[in-house]
Amino acid sequence: TAPEQDRPRERLLAVGPEQLKVAELLAILIRSGRPGESAVTAGQKLAQRYDGRLADLVAAGRAELKAISPAVEKTAYCQIMAGIELGRRVAACSEPQRVESICSPTDAIAYCRQRFARLASDAKQEEFHIVTLNTKNHVIDTHRITVGTLDASLVHPREVFRPAIKDAASSVLLVHNHPSGDPTPSREDHAVTNQLTEAGKLLGIEVLDHIVLGKGTAISIRQQ
Repeated sequence: TAPEQDRPRERLLAVGPEQLKVAELLAILIRSGRPGESAVTAGQKLAQRYDGRLADLVAAGRAELKAISPAVEKTAYCQIMAGIELGRRVAACSEPQRVESICSPTDAIAYCRQRFARLASDAKQEEFHIVTLNTKNHVIDTHRITVGTLDASLVHPREVFRPAIKDAASSVLLVHNHPSGDPTPSREDHAVTNQLTEAGKLLGIEVLDHIVLGKGTAISIRQQ
């Protein structure tokens, strides 16, 4: 029988998840290792790398995690990200008093880099999302609109503002990524921003900003 420290699932059942170390929780999510590296060893490597800065684990792409441990294959990566996202949603439900506000380009960039970390680090295609906000600039929800190259002819205002109207939003924040890693807005990015800003005026829904995400950085089109 393996030592107790090498059986994190059994420890969780015996003492509860709150008693487990980060490495053990990660090992459970990784689930199975590969020849030469167990899930426990993989969990220890990840925990050591992100010690004291677990939030950075969210932004880590699949390639980065696999470079730390070869046991983090596609399935293990998906399980880790799913576990993190589930925890985020549970926390959001249990802390309804926490309100996220976006009142400046700095706020918008900080929010998008955290909320859409996967887009900045691991997305292989451009994705276009919106964040809906109320009259106090508090975040209501986020919605993915399109996947693929951002093009003014493909991003129809109807598809963008439909969820905003459903959310009774007074404003929206536009967000998309550049898989190349360079967040410098293109001419098409500016065209989409202008098109949606004008459409929003007709609907009485302000376009606060358009954030372009790159690898480890982001740019506000409004701030440019």
